[in-house]
Amino acid sequence: MREEKNLLLEEVKENIESSPAFLMTQYQGMDPNTAYELRKAVSGAGGFLSVVKKSVFLKAAQEAGMTIGKEQLEGHVGIIYTGEDTVATTKAVFSFKKGNKDTLTVLGGHFEGKLCTANEVEAISELPTKDEMRAQFLGLLEAPASHLVGVMESLLSSPLSCLENKIQKDS
Repeated sequence: MREEKNLLLEEVKENIESSPAFLMTQYQGMDPNTAYELRKAVSGAGGFLSVVKKSVFLKAAQEAGMTIGKEQLEGHVGIIYTGEDTVATTKAVFSFKKGNKDTLTVLGGHFEGKLCTANEVEAISELPTKDEMRAQFLGLLEAPASHLVGVMESLLSSPLSCLENKIQKDS
């Protein structure tokens, strides 16, 4: 049994070290269908959910160079490891949380080498994702050209509309 715990400890440590960020959550009263929906939402955003014993997670975090207090982790704990787009995974978790009240609580997280509180993690979830930022940037680049085309079109159509009005007035 000891060897199995060591393998689990190494797996959790590897997940912590290889993931750019993770969220610590508490779940309660979650039926299998709801848990499946959570896993589906998280994996759709590029992350994955792992349920481990607190003692194993705390020891793996300590071996990975993080100090997480046992008092920070209450109840049944699920660790959500993010993919490349940490904001998208965090948004997916908070979106799920809004739709399933009283089943999931975000306890905190680890982003860019820093432990974050639940409020900081919620603030991160409100940031735009990479795709949203790309769309905003493209909109900024496209806006001046669009306005220029509109001005040029109005300049070209103004004399024509004046001539057309004059023709209609004379007839």
